[in-house]
Amino acid sequence: MRHCFFFLPFFLAVLSCNQNTTGNEGQSSTPVPAPTQEPAATLPSVPLKLLEDIWKEGSQVDYIFYNYPFTMSLTDTASIRYAVRHIAENPAPLKPECKPAGRVTYQIKGNIVLEGDFYFSTGCTYFVFEESRQKKFSNYMTDEGITYFNNQIQQALKMQQNMQQ
Repeated sequence: MRHCFFFLPFFLAVLSCNQNTTGNEGQSSTPVPAPTQEPAATLPSVPLKLLEDIWKEGSQVDYIFYNYPFTMSLTDTASIRYAVRHIAENPAPLKPECKPAGRVTYQIKGNIVLEGDFYFSTGCTYFVFEESRQKKFSNYMTDEGITYFNNQIQQALKMQQNMQQ
């Protein structure tokens, strides 16, 4: 207990010394607040039940790229399931500096059950899904999805170069 009383005054003395470290006694210094960056909004993740439904019954997945001259349409079960695996479990923050790379729709028996934009640029690899044109869910893209998109874009660019030659 004696040790506590010995260290308490020492601790208070150190604490009071740190309160004015400018060395300008007598001058009032107005603290400048640190710049704050508002955290990006995060929507909830797509419900697991919906992803399971697409996994089991999905009939088509379509990708429309905004900045590339190609689209993709997946209709076989294996490809649709592979596309569902590109949606990570974790919700992603909506970053205002990120721009959508394209649009994706997931269909079951011809009905669109999930749709939204996908973001695919450095620091921006996620999906934002909508319901009635309102942003409703956001999910990161899995590493597998990032690799898939990279490969598809590279193949499309290579085909475009070959056609131009």
